[in-house]
Amino acid sequence: MDELGQAPLAFIAELTELSAYGALPARLESGGKGRLVVYGRRYVAFLYPTNYGDAYRLGYVSRRSFWQEDKLTLGALLLHCPAGWHAFHDVRDIQGRPGTAAPRWSSYWDILAYHWSMLGPRADMPVRSSLPERHREYLEVLGQLVEADRDIEIARQTAAPPLLYQEVRSTREERHSGRGVYAFTLVRPGRAGVTVNAPVELVDIGGDRLRGTVVRIDNSELVVRFEKAVDFQRIPSPSGELRRSVSDRVSQAQLDAIKTLAAGGSANPNLLYTLVDGVYAPYQPDLGAAPRRDLDDHQKDAFARALEVPDVLLVLGPPGTGKTRTIAEIVTALVAQGRRVLVTSHTNRAVDNVLENLPPEINVVRVGAEHSMTATAREHSVDNLAEAVRVRILAAAEPRGKLAGFTAEGETFGRWLAFLGDRLAAAAAAEAGLAAAEEALDRAVETVSPPLAASRRAAADQLARSASRRHQLGADLEHAVTELARREAGAPAGPPAWWRLLARFRRWCLARLRRHVEALRADISAVERASTDAAATVEALHAQATALLAASPAYAALPRERDRLVAARRECYQECQRAAQILRSAVRTAAEPAIGIWKDDPTDGEQWARFRTWAADAVETMADRARLLDEWHAQAANTEAEIQRELVRYADVVAATCIGTATSPLLSGLIFDVALIDEAGQISTPNLIVPMVRARRSVLVGDQHQLPPYLDEELRGWADRLRANGQHPPHVVARTSDLLRASGFELLVPDAAATGANYVELNLQRRMPEELGRFVSGAFYQGRLMTKHDGVRGGPVFGAPFAMIDTSDRPSSQRREESPGRTERETARQPGYINTFEAELIALLVGRAVGWYRDWAVIVPYKAQARRIGELLSGALGDPAKVADNIGTVDSFQGGERDLIVYGFTRSNGRGSVGFLTELRRINVAVSRARRQLVMVGDLLTLCSATDSGFRELMETMMGHLRQHGEIRPSAEIEKLLRGQP
Repeated sequence: MDELGQAPLAFIAELTELSAYGALPARLESGGKGRLVVYGRRYVAFLYPTNYGDAYRLGYVSRRSFWQEDKLTLGALLLHCPAGWHAFHDVRDIQGRPGTAAPRWSSYWDILAYHWSMLGPRADMPVRSSLPERHREYLEVLGQLVEADRDIEIARQTAAPPLLYQEVRSTREERHSGRGVYAFTLVRPGRAGVTVNAPVELVDIGGDRLRGTVVRIDNSELVVRFEKAVDFQRIPSPSGELRRSVSDRVSQAQLDAIKTLAAGGSANPNLLYTLVDGVYAPYQPDLGAAPRRDLDDHQKDAFARALEVPDVLLVLGPPGTGKTRTIAEIVTALVAQGRRVLVTSHTNRAVDNVLENLPPEINVVRVGAEHSMTATAREHSVDNLAEAVRVRILAAAEPRGKLAGFTAEGETFGRWLAFLGDRLAAAAAAEAGLAAAEEALDRAVETVSPPLAASRRAAADQLARSASRRHQLGADLEHAVTELARREAGAPAGPPAWWRLLARFRRWCLARLRRHVEALRADISAVERASTDAAATVEALHAQATALLAASPAYAALPRERDRLVAARRECYQECQRAAQILRSAVRTAAEPAIGIWKDDPTDGEQWARFRTWAADAVETMADRARLLDEWHAQAANTEAEIQRELVRYADVVAATCIGTATSPLLSGLIFDVALIDEAGQISTPNLIVPMVRARRSVLVGDQHQLPPYLDEELRGWADRLRANGQHPPHVVARTSDLLRASGFELLVPDAAATGANYVELNLQRRMPEELGRFVSGAFYQGRLMTKHDGVRGGPVFGAPFAMIDTSDRPSSQRREESPGRTERETARQPGYINTFEAELIALLVGRAVGWYRDWAVIVPYKAQARRIGELLSGALGDPAKVADNIGTVDSFQGGERDLIVYGFTRSNGRGSVGFLTELRRINVAVSRARRQLVMVGDLLTLCSATDSGFRELMETMMGHLRQHGEIRPSAEIEKLLRGQP
């Protein structure tokens, strides 16, 4: 449904239109009770018949792909349904169901199944392709596995009861992405059965589906962040129901990756040969590369190989071996080479853990839901970075207020520029008139008094010579001052002896240059005095000439005309000065120092002309800048998606979960030089190939000796049925079992290790004390895991860092396990278990040790037991939030570490039944978390007599190690000690 967004009814209408003409293609596919696959113009819908046969459940919708088109070529039905298709939000809304009246609706499943069978076996044949048979079979098995997983999830979620709520309120929670966050008070909180990050939905008052994600669970309160901003008035209130939402994003991303491999579109063209045939290209590691931080020999080997491997490198990173440090060094070196790196893993926490160890100078962009990120990773989220860029754009556009006068709307300074041009033209006209008036006046004086005219010419020539001399001396002084500053700043090169030899000569030269500067300044002063005297003489002679001409009726008007023109010129230049001051001030305020500012006042017409040219250029530049900043400001609020795409495009490192690499539109079409996939030992092959097809080469870091990816018993049941029905060849069934049993990382290990170049083991752990590390090494790593640890002192109860409390000394009625019933099952097939005595003993132990260790955690196999211990410790410690953060199941605690780890086995019975504890990798996860001390609590009688031979042998090995290197003490002794009893 994710593909359809908020418009599923439009798709239903399309099905009605096509089926009205008998033009709706459909296929029937096996699996479970079967499903009907109908093909719209752009989308394919997968429909599941209801138990009553009156309708179909809409499982999921995906875009039509080449994969689906190939299936159509094998065979299809064309559906003709004149009555059309009708949509119901819930099957309970269907009218006329059996038992109430004659059914009005039908799925016609039996009729469709009959006609499908008439097509013959070819319709169910696998898709043909040009791929080698082994590759085609591999991809088909992957596709079946993805679809089976999806079908099981759909059935599980659609069968789950709704989450009834009795109150809803808006929260004040931080809105990292601007979406509505609401808290729902559940009617039956104990039966919610949802977890953080689970997708949910509700139907609002208008009938639209509102999709969201559970971000927090607080007792009876479920906090949901919706995908879009939600008006509180549209949420049914005060009561209503939330439903578990089924998303096909994961399966569609997996199927798209499979399709990419089938079409030969992987960024690594040989990836399918590596996955299926174990083929790796030869290469030489970069032994000259140097990491920033110290690495041990095996870490350096992984580092050197990761920089040069042409296809796939596997790095085994057992607990405490510094894999995160190694990853950070690899990523840093790849970025230094100019590579674009994708950092990914199956969980948000694993991705963020890598980011937190990268140096700050690397340009990292984190893609995904912000509420699922750590605080540090959130600083690199594409949403936060885009907002920061937007703020910087707005800040850069801030001067637009100062530039308002330059815009077309308010062109204030354009008008001042025009005024300046007008006044300069008037001044030029006055200058021309004044020149003509001066010539007429000179001729009149020559006529009336030739001696006075000669004196005036001599005085004018003297004034001109003084001005010319002043100009030349000013240029000489400027040059001399510059040269003096240069020589004073310069220091002679060469050895000290050479410097001493030249020191006296240099001082003499500098003194001589200083004397020259002073002489020039003295000459300028003398010339300026002479100019003043010459100007006074000119002015006095002009006064005489004016008086002489005023007495002559023929020439009396000439002095008055000259004075009028002088006044007009002076007034024009005064107005020019005012305009120039306003323009310079405006440009200085808005642009300095981006544009050079005209600092000196012009003194003649030529300088004024140059000033006007400068002012015109500055005003035009400011107007362009104003328009650009206005555009920036207007678009800044509407370009978030574009900014995000650019941020991702130019990032050194992009970080996202495996599925996020394919489901985020921001990453669409991006190819990476290297994909670095952390915790690959927990990633299934369908998930693993999602990022791998996007990268030219991949570095997988993981540990196949810890939890596998698939722990779903229903999926294992599907594989068992696949084996039992005999419809598939044994080798296909075996490959399916392998894909379910092991991660993609584990399946690649044998062939990668055989090359001697594509598999590296980190073998020096620094987390666990020697006594504990030695057991983990022997039990799970063939003795190859070495330890470097400073050692620890004993705790308040045990002196050894590895200890066991044996509860088999208690009566079976006191120590035995209990099943809490159907309300607290681990999975649909697996019951949950509680061991009250173990829970109480663990609570006492933690209560005593909590002040002794920096941090602690309790790990148990079952969620019901974790809840029981949490209740006891919350009452004892009074901090439910902290208790909740430090109690969990094995499955939820992989990757964590604490000073003190307390592990409770929970199982205690006379049958030797240990349930899913037979997955020995759970034990490895549990015991390898401790930095200082591990205390295990369990019934050794049950554990050492387990019906599963592998588990029983491991327990016997562990008991032998504890007797030699640790402590085993009876529960009665420990309980007395903890309760302070004698």
